[in-house]
Amino acid sequence: MRRNVSVVCILCLLLVLTTGCWSRRELNELAIVTGVGIDKVDNEYLLSLQVLNMGQAGSEAPGGGGGSSLPVTTQYMKADSVFEGIRRLTTELPRKLYFAHIRVLVFGEALAREGLRDILDLFLRDHEIRPDFFLIVTKGVEAKEVMSQIVPIEQSPATALLKSLEISEKNWAPTVAITLDEFITDLMKVGKEGVMTGLQLNGDPRQGQTDANLKTVHPRSHFRFSSIGVFKNDKLVGWLNEDESRGFSYITDRIDATVTDVPCDSGGRATVEILRSHTNLKGSAPRGEPVITVEVESEGNVGEVSCKEDLSKPETIYALERKAERKIESFIQQAVRKARQSSRSDIFGFGEAIHRYDPRNWNRLKDDWDRYFMSAKVETRIDVKLRRTGKVGQSFIDKMK
Repeated sequence: MRRNVSVVCILCLLLVLTTGCWSRRELNELAIVTGVGIDKVDNEYLLSLQVLNMGQAGSEAPGGGGGSSLPVTTQYMKADSVFEGIRRLTTELPRKLYFAHIRVLVFGEALAREGLRDILDLFLRDHEIRPDFFLIVTKGVEAKEVMSQIVPIEQSPATALLKSLEISEKNWAPTVAITLDEFITDLMKVGKEGVMTGLQLNGDPRQGQTDANLKTVHPRSHFRFSSIGVFKNDKLVGWLNEDESRGFSYITDRIDATVTDVPCDSGGRATVEILRSHTNLKGSAPRGEPVITVEVESEGNVGEVSCKEDLSKPETIYALERKAERKIESFIQQAVRKARQSSRSDIFGFGEAIHRYDPRNWNRLKDDWDRYFMSAKVETRIDVKLRRTGKVGQSFIDKMK
């Protein structure tokens, strides 16, 4: 009996201590932020926050369906710090800003070249923000202009950036999708630097800021992921072009699927579709000289042929495989050369590979790794296997009258 009384008392005490939904907030009290852009203008931070218009977010199409206004609005604020700018926006908005659903964080190129550590610390420190959103750096345009675009298909421009980045990374080798926690992890690693995907705007950015951009077959302004931004610590120091970005993705094992053109012996070109790829990056430093081995194994199909090659012959397939291997090796060498010449930044994790496979010798190199990175020998072992050629072996084009 005494035991039962004790149990009841404990349960009652627990019920008293249970606070329930003490931190709940009603949806109609929040301004949900889906994207953030940050620039540096006149020694101040310019914030561009993309906020959902909850009255229009459920419409079937941007700018239509449930009302006359657009599904998002972009709010701007200048301040001495990002945190101050966010608080200053409360003087202009009727709702509390809610950052738990951020899709993308876009940095202006000028700001990225000055350094991002303080801003990254803010977004990582805030308990309300999940660190799984994507980081983007603009090229030749301000983040404000990117966050002000009205885009077709998707209701929220920030969501359009997110989905386009996810799809592009899975199907196009030069694109990489880097999250906040991934970038900060690279900042803390010894022997590894960070990168971000680069974003450009094609067309007139001012015309892309109105709903007129939705009322034409060809939008007057649209964004495009064009290159990879190279960082040294937290500062942007250079750019990789498209082929160099392909090489980066092969080295760092970020290839899901992509396509590569190779020349035909008879003239013209064939397009190889890479469907699977795996890279094993190894490092060692015998006698204090770093050696990096990049082992790439790829499988794919012949996707398009614009030459007079008979794909039913095994020797034709073998020849295309060797050419694809040489093309991938060229991408890798271009990426390494650019990282050394323009930025002196180990974005590939060569130092980390040596640390993993040869930790004793790495301890002798790590304090002066920037110098050793410039002279490290890079060896490639690439194997490409083409499994299919489509429904036909020899193109009907050769048999046309």
